Amino acid sequence: MVNTFGIIMVIIMVGSAIWFMVSMRRISGKKKKKKDTPQERRERAVWAWARVVTSTHEEAGLGGMVRVTLELEIHMPGTPMYTGTTTWLVEKEALEYVETGKEIPLKVDPQDQNYIYPNGSWAQEVA
Repeated sequence: MVNTFGIIMVIIMVGSAIWFMVSMRRISGKKKKKKDTPQERRERAVWAWARVVTSTHEEAGLGGMVRVTLELEIHMPGTPMYTGTTTWLVEKEALEYVETGKEIPLKVDPQDQNYIYPNGSWAQEVA
C-alpha cells in the first residue's frame, strides 16, 4: 500500500520549488532601471542645432537672467528633424539669440531627446 502522506509531501515540495522559481524570475525581471542623473545626461548629450519656432520670455530676474520658453525645430545628426520644447535662463543682453526664426547651437541627450541643453555661455538650463 502506498504511503499517502509521503505522496502529499512530495507534491507540496515540488509545488513549493516551482512557485519559488517562478517568483524569483518575476522579481529579477522587474529590476528597475537606474535613473540617469542630470550630470550624466549633460555629458551624454551630442551637438545639434535648432531653429526657434516660438520664443516667450518673462521679465529679467536676479543677475540679469531672463526665463525663456522655447519651441524648437531640432536637427540632430543621424535623426530626423523633430520639435521640442525647453526652458532656459538667458542673459538679458543675449535675448536676440533666441528670437523666433533664429538658428541656435545646442546639445541633446540622444537617449531622451526631451533633454535639450544650450550650447553657449549666454544661457543655462533651468534646474
